[in-house]
Amino acid sequence: MKHKITLLLVAVFTTVVTAQTVKIDGTTYLSISEAIEAASDGDVIDITGTHTESIDISKGITLRGTDPSTDVIQAAATQGAATSRVIVASGDKNITIENLTVQNGNSADHGGGIFADKVIGLLTLNNVTITNNTTTKNGGGMSTGGSNVNFNDCTISNNSTTANGTGGGIHIVPNNGAAIDAVVNVKNSVIHNNTTLKTGGGFIVNGNHQYGDKYTITANFENVTIFSNTAGPNGGAGYVVGVDFVAGGSGSVTVGDTNTSLNMVHCTVAYNTITASDNGKQGLTFANAKASTGPNFNIYNSIVVSADDTTKKALNFANSNANDVINNILGGLNAFSPVQDLNNQKGKTATFAGLTNALSDEGGKTQVLAIAENSNSDDHCTAATGITLPTVDQIGATREGTPDAGAYEFGGILSLHNVNLFNQLSIYPNPANNTISVSGIDGIEKITIFSLIGKKEIEVSNNNFVNVSQLSNGFYFIKIEKNNQIYSVKFIKN
Repeated sequence: MKHKITLLLVAVFTTVVTAQTVKIDGTTYLSISEAIEAASDGDVIDITGTHTESIDISKGITLRGTDPSTDVIQAAATQGAATSRVIVASGDKNITIENLTVQNGNSADHGGGIFADKVIGLLTLNNVTITNNTTTKNGGGMSTGGSNVNFNDCTISNNSTTANGTGGGIHIVPNNGAAIDAVVNVKNSVIHNNTTLKTGGGFIVNGNHQYGDKYTITANFENVTIFSNTAGPNGGAGYVVGVDFVAGGSGSVTVGDTNTSLNMVHCTVAYNTITASDNGKQGLTFANAKASTGPNFNIYNSIVVSADDTTKKALNFANSNANDVINNILGGLNAFSPVQDLNNQKGKTATFAGLTNALSDEGGKTQVLAIAENSNSDDHCTAATGITLPTVDQIGATREGTPDAGAYEFGGILSLHNVNLFNQLSIYPNPANNTISVSGIDGIEKITIFSLIGKKEIEVSNNNFVNVSQLSNGFYFIKIEKNNQIYSVKFIKN
């Protein structure tokens, strides 16, 4: 009997530790799908824990977790066991998904993890991790299918397509059922370690020839790291396809006006590969019958390189309609002929750019490829671009007066956050020699110390004390987290 009682107690304890909840304004539901059915436009569905189900959203609601590392929606407990996508979003509403992981989807149609099906309102993804999803068609992680989508602080990783699928990470495409000029904005995000057997390991922007130039698609990438994605013979990092369609009868062939645009600002594209022997399409590649009507392309203040071999083309301009190429560090190039070529370093390597060769956590919500101090990327962007540039980098650190090339700003200062939860908080001593103590608040979840350039130096959990004796003398930021709120303040180590 004691043995049975012990097992029962263990079971109860496990249930408490791994508690899962789905709530709308305090009301609890058995599943996310049940909560969506009960929800009205404007409702927020609060989600904690791991939920194994596939869901459809067509209402103007928000799905909100607290942290993608703990709050998960998955199609199956393991990727191979899934037989469906995780999420389908559709309709003319504004839909938001935030602070969640979407994983283990497996679809025979577009979008292994998420399919945005003609969302002619706006689908917004804030701090969402899309990982370990697959499809036999297009968009291992996500397909945008004629939808307006914003990605903010997102991680798209370890997704794949099989067979003839394209876009291992993201598939950006119009849809003949949604006659809109669709716009997809990707900001402060990382796309890495996605794969496809065909084109666009990291992403594909496809104007879709069967629609001609009737439906336009614009993709804007800002402060995005695209790293270590792999494709088949036609483009490792990103693949952009314009319009080439048949019209007029009698066998005549007409090449339509461009319906596809890609704009990149402060992006880092590096270490992407293809599985074929063709070295011409390792990074960003364009496709269209005529360059004069090919995809529009502008790139500013970015790094696009293929490791340290410039024979592997990091950027293939053939079949593109390149306009502005300004303040970039570029690897091996093919058919480089933009309208405006200003302050570009061409035929360079990752080492020349000062890039690390692995992602690192430098204090933001997404990981980055950091650059080295005094490298060629540091303070590179001196030419005027004629556009409004972001004042912060991928992790949210303020950019310097002369910004660096790429998504990460060396020497950028992390923003300070002051919230009511921390009104009684104090940090002492300041300056400090050995230990910093935090008082005035209980239940601190995490304390992290960053250098002024945003490098994480120390991290402790569930503690009010931090040993700083090993830090070099100087100024630092201490970030304190509780209940998804953050307080940051500067201190001195002496």
